[in-house]
Amino acid sequence: AKEATTAGLRVVGLDVGTAIVDGLNAGRSHVDDLSDDEIAAMVAAGFRATTDATVIADAETVVICVPTPLGEAGGPDLTAVRSAVAAIGNNLRRGQLVVLESTTYPGTTEEVLLPMLEAGGLRAGKDFYLAFSPERVDPSNEQWNTKNIPKVVGGVDAASTEVACALYQQVVDTV
Repeated sequence: AKEATTAGLRVVGLDVGTAIVDGLNAGRSHVDDLSDDEIAAMVAAGFRATTDATVIADAETVVICVPTPLGEAGGPDLTAVRSAVAAIGNNLRRGQLVVLESTTYPGTTEEVLLPMLEAGGLRAGKDFYLAFSPERVDPSNEQWNTKNIPKVVGGVDAASTEVACALYQQVVDTV
């Protein structure tokens, strides 16, 4: 969101927590990776946060960045991912790009997201675009940051890959 805002894109952050949303809109960070000053600069550049999932319908791109803590079986707990995808599915429209960035196992995009999103009748690669681009951050590293760490992108088809790459080429140095 920071890099997209810096690149001049209109960014809306969606969260289920009103305290997080209120804090972001007031220029306060809730994560170690971003300072209050950086959040305030994002807000000044037009970033806003909301708990209203209907904003998804107006978005050109929806990037899923939700927690995936380890579950009891040792793999990622996809509860938040599934919740986010359900909200997206309720607001999905033709032409949108959906990208999963949350840390998860190979196959999550095709095995979990794809069937959930296609349940509404729209088809990936034809009606909307679907890709995975793993979060790549190294919070303690001052040399490498979100902007200059090469971004890996893979779509469920060639069209989805192309659209997702076009998005990330606007906000990071190398895709």
